[in-house]
Amino acid sequence: MGRIISALQNIRLNIFSPKVSLEKRITYAMVFCSMVGEIIGFIESYLLGLPLIAVLLPLFSAIFLFFLSLWGLKTKKSRLFATISISTSALIFFPLMFFANSGLHGGMPYYFLVAVVCTALALRGRTRIIIFILILIEYSALFALYHFYPQGFIGMSHEDAFVDQLCSMLIASIVLFGFSFIVSKQNYHDRHKIEQLSLLYERQANTDELTGLYNRRYFNNFLKLAILTLGDTGKLHIAMFDIDDFKYVNDKYGHPFGDTVLKQFAEILEETKTAGITACRYGGEEFLLLIPKTNQEDALELVKEVLVRTREKIKLDDTKFVTVSAGFMTCSEDMTYDVLLQEVDKKLYIAKSSGKNCVIS
Repeated sequence: MGRIISALQNIRLNIFSPKVSLEKRITYAMVFCSMVGEIIGFIESYLLGLPLIAVLLPLFSAIFLFFLSLWGLKTKKSRLFATISISTSALIFFPLMFFANSGLHGGMPYYFLVAVVCTALALRGRTRIIIFILILIEYSALFALYHFYPQGFIGMSHEDAFVDQLCSMLIASIVLFGFSFIVSKQNYHDRHKIEQLSLLYERQANTDELTGLYNRRYFNNFLKLAILTLGDTGKLHIAMFDIDDFKYVNDKYGHPFGDTVLKQFAEILEETKTAGITACRYGGEEFLLLIPKTNQEDALELVKEVLVRTREKIKLDDTKFVTVSAGFMTCSEDMTYDVLLQEVDKKLYIAKSSGKNCVIS
């Protein structure tokens, strides 16, 4: 029993795995629900004592769908698999059962709804339209034929017809509910995956891969928005940092160590910033810190704290440590994005020219 359950679980994972196309998963959901419905229909027809043809048709249909599904596991032609599955059921087996189950007098009209819903959900493009039109034409012809020539259909008593209608309604409801439930679950799963991938791609597009900070593109857009809303948000300060003698660090200790220094400095910025502060790696060894809603003195103290922590935490060896220089600016309402970056870059240049390891405001 355990092996059977394990085998069924493996089949379920293979059929409904995200690696399988959504089209194929939907088709398998339809085939599975239809097989269950046909088996229930076979049992119902047998218990009612209906004519042999009415008993065997749902059984043959279930067997056919079973073997068709085995082929569907191997083939990559998902659309052909879906088209054959629906065409044979909706255009061949269901109409034959319509003749064998007393036409409109029995419960087969409910299966018309099953055929339409499966066509709408499992097929795509022109194929869906063509099969839908064929179903409408064929079932309209069957209904008209029963109206004008009812003796051409295998009859049943009123009591059996009532039970058959009731059972067919229940079977069709089970099939449609099961199929719709599985399809909606698959769609939700795929939507969730797409949302996760979208968030991942958005983060990758806006984040520096090495340090995990925002990248230059994100920061530029964010800074432009911050300047535009400066009248609403109040004060806005920006600090541009440059790691001193970073080329020497790379040449002396190697680029992997240089990457470590960049990551350590990014961690210091992350530890320093409080709510509302945004940090980014602007390029190479340059970093930016955007500090809103803080008075100038406190913002400048925060920048100086970054310099102190850098000296304390990033060591080259027992006697040498890493330092950074910084330019600091407070944005005024008449200042544009380009002017702000130019001015803070000038401040940084002065800091580098003044002996480094300092802040110029």
